Amino acid sequence: MCGIVGLYFKKKKFHKQLGKYLSGMLDNMSSRGPDSAGFAIYNNNSKKLYKYSLCFNDCSISKNFEIDIKNKFNDVSIKVVSNHLILQTSSNPKIVISFIKKNYNNILIVGYGKSIEIFKQVGNPKQIVKKFNLEKLSGSHGIGHTRMATESAITIDGSHPYSTGEDECLVHNGSLSNHNNLRRELIKQGKSFDSYNDTEVAAGYISNSLEKNKSLEKTLKN
Repeated sequence: MCGIVGLYFKKKKFHKQLGKYLSGMLDNMSSRGPDSAGFAIYNNNSKKLYKYSLCFNDCSISKNFEIDIKNKFNDVSIKVVSNHLILQTSSNPKIVISFIKKNYNNILIVGYGKSIEIFKQVGNPKQIVKKFNLEKLSGSHGIGHTRMATESAITIDGSHPYSTGEDECLVHNGSLSNHNNLRRELIKQGKSFDSYNDTEVAAGYISNSLEKNKSLEKTLKN
């Protein structure tokens, strides 16, 4: 059992109220998923800089990480939100993501893009909304999810949303009956997973399909 909410403001004058309304919607969905929650906010700040939503899973945010990142990449800015961190830089996403995965296996890369910021946590949705101060966040649109664990353990890794690519994410209500078989096939194709959650498999499938389409488009253009 899960709860899904979403909100899109066409008029810019309402963007500052996005967090306020989205937090109220997530509060009301607490009964549909009292053990974890997450949300994605779309807020275009720059056309050149990428934002990386990082979760320091079961550990404190390390000063060494901040120093390493600033030494490795140019024009880095860091915003700490509870046990999440929004890293912003113009560096190539493949290089940044590869560096983090190689050197910091305790960090969960929740999502990335020029607009999206993703936060998720285990616990009561009402408390999670307060923890990340969702009411104060602004943006053009957002999506949220509350979860009652059915297909995997109650962990941050098992919480929604799941990134499916640059500025894209997925939330899901229900269950996938063939997720174990599909996970094995995707692993053979080079995909990796952080949990045994069925929705993460769906996100991996979408991401894999998008990558194949981009590769095909590039081949056809050449």
